[in-house]
Amino acid sequence: MRFPLPISGLNACAIFWQPPPEFSARSKDVTTKGDISEVEIWQLIAPSLTVSTSMDELDYDTLSYSTLPVRGELLGVLDLAEKPNSTTVEFACPSDAESLTVEMRCQRVACHVSFMQIVMAPSFGFQLVRRKE
Repeated sequence: MRFPLPISGLNACAIFWQPPPEFSARSKDVTTKGDISEVEIWQLIAPSLTVSTSMDELDYDTLSYSTLPVRGELLGVLDLAEKPNSTTVEFACPSDAESLTVEMRCQRVACHVSFMQIVMAPSFGFQLVRRKE
């Protein structure tokens, strides 16, 4: 996933997950399977060795397992089963990029999450948040 960096605030960011309200029509926009209590969030730091673009220019439509970007720092772990939401620990916001690109990786076997991140009420999904001054 790619998140635009929030412009103002301190140098402390976190990834935030908010599930749709339980009885909302939007609850159909999320599908999960298996144990989703530990989903790792890894910062991707460089395109694969076979691709010569920057992370900001990465073409997600042409990615494959052989061209996956290089994984860098583990930013935190989200519990997607947590109610009402889940947030990673704070980490340093990237200072030299327009966006933060991450890979989400399940720690448990047979874990799967898919959802439609559509901006409308009620809102839900993943967000990159920055601590306010």
